[in-house]
Amino acid sequence: MAVTSERPAPYTSPKAVLDIIERYRNRGLPSPIDADVLARSGVVPDSLIPRTLQAMQTLDLIDDKGAPTGTFESLRLAPQAEYKTALADWLKAAYADVFSFVDPATDDAARIRDAFRSYNPVGQQERMVTLFIGLCAAAGLIPEKESQRRTAAASSRQRTPRPSTASNRRRASPQRQPSAATDRIPAPLAGLLATLPSADTGWTAAKRERFIAAFKGVLDFCVPITDADEPDESPEDDGQEH
Repeated sequence: MAVTSERPAPYTSPKAVLDIIERYRNRGLPSPIDADVLARSGVVPDSLIPRTLQAMQTLDLIDDKGAPTGTFESLRLAPQAEYKTALADWLKAAYADVFSFVDPATDDAARIRDAFRSYNPVGQQERMVTLFIGLCAAAGLIPEKESQRRTAAASSRQRTPRPSTASNRRRASPQRQPSAATDRIPAPLAGLLATLPSADTGWTAAKRERFIAAFKGVLDFCVPITDADEPDESPEDDGQEH
């Protein structure tokens, strides 16, 4: 399959997809790959499981019966040195329609967001963008240096902050001003942060590294890198006496 406007587009967490690919590469997965397999493989919360299964089918990792495709097998067999290239080739094929309109390495958030406007379900388009950006970051298709320097303003105008549980909000919002800063979190970052596991659940070192890699790519996409240093604010500058 491929992602097109003629069928529902994938909108799960990029971390969920990347974790399943890594598990298949390193430990294998029973076939058919179904909801039970994903649950036992650590896909949480439960609401992500049907979305991840749908994404894996649409992105040509499994067929409609849950059997791994040749694409999934090629990702499993790719040497580590060639893994990012294999990911990039897979994404360019799966998202061929999107790549015909945008280049995530150079186009800003507004242009990438527009590429998904004809996709269904309409209410999940922000999550579609989050998945696309996260996967592209993991594949090295979004450069770390000076990536998407003009994107933050366009992204912030179009986003609506997603609700999250109290525990996720505490863990996913380490800003200096939590109550004010949460309103400024771009939707792609909010969606990725919402996938953080709870303190009780924890995660492996490998999953943490994959999350950090995806986070860096999405962060660079959402927040522009500027050349000029902004002056630091200090108590003496606030016009108040202390």
